Amino acid sequence: MTSTPMAVQTRPFAVEPLTNVMLPDGIFDNALYKLRIACHFTNTSTTDLTNVTIYLESVGDPGIVVTGQTYTFATIPAGASVLVSWAADFRHASPGKPLVSFVARADGYTPARSIRQIFVSQTRYDATTDTYSIQIPEGRLDISKVTVIPPAKGGWWAGDKPDNDKRKPWPGPYVPTGLTMVWVPNPAYAGTHGELPFQDPWWKVLAVVVLVIAALVGIIAAAVGGGTFHPGIRGMFDETDPGVITECCTPAPGDPVTGGTTIAGVAGVVASVALVVALDDSADPHWRGQAATPPRPGELTTAERVEARWKLLEEPYAGKPYRVNVRWAYERITTGDTYRHEVEEEQTNIHVTEEVTVVTPDAVGLSDRLWARATFKRPDSTLFRGPDLYAFALFRAPQGLYFVVPLTDDGTGFDDHAADGTYTAGLYLQDVLPELKKAGQEPYGTWKVYVFAQDVNRVAPGIPPEIAAQTIGGFFVASAVQLTFDPNLPCPLDAQASIKVV
Repeated sequence: MTSTPMAVQTRPFAVEPLTNVMLPDGIFDNALYKLRIACHFTNTSTTDLTNVTIYLESVGDPGIVVTGQTYTFATIPAGASVLVSWAADFRHASPGKPLVSFVARADGYTPARSIRQIFVSQTRYDATTDTYSIQIPEGRLDISKVTVIPPAKGGWWAGDKPDNDKRKPWPGPYVPTGLTMVWVPNPAYAGTHGELPFQDPWWKVLAVVVLVIAALVGIIAAAVGGGTFHPGIRGMFDETDPGVITECCTPAPGDPVTGGTTIAGVAGVVASVALVVALDDSADPHWRGQAATPPRPGELTTAERVEARWKLLEEPYAGKPYRVNVRWAYERITTGDTYRHEVEEEQTNIHVTEEVTVVTPDAVGLSDRLWARATFKRPDSTLFRGPDLYAFALFRAPQGLYFVVPLTDDGTGFDDHAADGTYTAGLYLQDVLPELKKAGQEPYGTWKVYVFAQDVNRVAPGIPPEIAAQTIGGFFVASAVQLTFDPNLPCPLDAQASIKVV
């Protein structure tokens, strides 16, 4: 027999389970102990596969402890990519690129193994210097002097806070408007360009990982307290831009944990990635600064410094081409001299959708299912398809309880056709009645549907690093929650559809 024609074709990515959001570019960080290792497993054949089992066999780093789980599919259509994920503890993970082995088996075939790298970093915060540091094998990135558009007064935590609870509210989201990055390569290097982080993303991706982790730590601490993230991380910033605040709705209208943490997590990521928009996708200030400051023969680069400040010309709406005016200065420190290069320019968010369409039934009975079908159109009128997106929907019951449901385009379960650009989420009402009853809620009335989608880095292994670095994943290209700088307006949390249960 031949091996099962299924493969993990691109890099697996990290999902934070409490908020359900993907980390920037899918990078794992051991500041967050609990993460899910997610990937798209693709049927590479031209025929449907039956009785498919999928499991994660092993991870190359013994510090990463995976909770075993086997997925079974009655049928996986030809060309379909199914999303699977495994809970893992990264508390003792080492920074690096460990290999992960996945196994798939279908009727009539022998097991097939897919081995892929994941990217693991280590973020810590030094209170004495007010500096975040992110460590990877190629070096260390220190981040300081983070200026932000702060959130409005008040704060958020999941649910009512008991008198003896030591949790602090998450005051975010913080929209970054500037920072200082110091890259210390390991080892010092000769020539114009050093090694890219993980031989893949730009340095700015590490910076946004730090900002997102800070946001997620604040949300997790507000929701469940400490114990699931490294105590050397905090979830706020001191330096702010005066005169401007971010208005954001209370993240938890109704059910605080399931829905509130997800909405807060989305807001935190949407705010943080303004940094990536400001510093360009084609080549970030480190790479461009290196190109403009070639050192003399014999010199070794021992450190690089980027000071960047920017102004958002429009509010950072997920999936919209908002503009940013940015000024940055690059400095190369070598064993023989110091070189400097400065730029002022305007950048635009390129992680966008032209149109998001959500279709639901008008009304269903108690014995039926809730469902939502969503399409995400790019500016060139093509649709995102299959593994292009990591997407999910929130179904909000009439009295506030939320249910997080994957949105998939894989031709299995609720989805009719694989890779046709229609992502489907479904929820059997009978399955959620016990949870509703436990919360003292009824299923009857109007359910609201909120849709979210992040783009996935689908660069294939083996692409030259400077080319691979130009593709970044983890941006929200669709979101039901948006940020506004207008203190007279509430932060919009807009349902894209509603369903009446009768």
